[in-house]
Amino acid sequence: MSQADYTEDELVRVVDVYGVIRTEAFFYSTRIVCVMEDGRYFYLERVPFDIIIALKKLRGEEIEDDRERLVDILVSMPEVIELMGKHLKRVIINELNMDTAVYSAIAEFSDGSMVIRRKMVPSHAIFLAVLTNKPIYVRRQLIDEQEEMAMNDLLDEESETDLDDDEEFDDMY
Repeated sequence: MSQADYTEDELVRVVDVYGVIRTEAFFYSTRIVCVMEDGRYFYLERVPFDIIIALKKLRGEEIEDDRERLVDILVSMPEVIELMGKHLKRVIINELNMDTAVYSAIAEFSDGSMVIRRKMVPSHAIFLAVLTNKPIYVRRQLIDEQEEMAMNDLLDEESETDLDDDEEFDDMY
């Protein structure tokens, strides 16, 4: 299927998006949470720290870091944002490479006569869409697959717990 052939039934619109930074000891992990119009969630893990900071700043959150990043310079240029917003039409998170466990997105740009689709890192495409107030979509199949993987992980954890419980019970006799 070509990138332009997605039907409305194949896409779910993102109604909110935010970045999360979790810290443990000296390590942190990052995540983008996409709240979907159907009430579900879609997660992007191990997102570049700079994108998470930028999303937090765009939401008005205070960040305790006085260093500027490339995205901060972009945000400070309203004429660039306006021009980009004029041409960016939408972002679609459309693919998961099963070999690398990496998602991809398409950013659709148009000048009115021609549409150009750029394959992008999803977090960067999401940042551009949030910055320019453009719609973000996720392929329904990807949301379904992510939910299925999460359910399988949960079942695996429960099975391991059940096995551990059985071993403890066997030790009693």
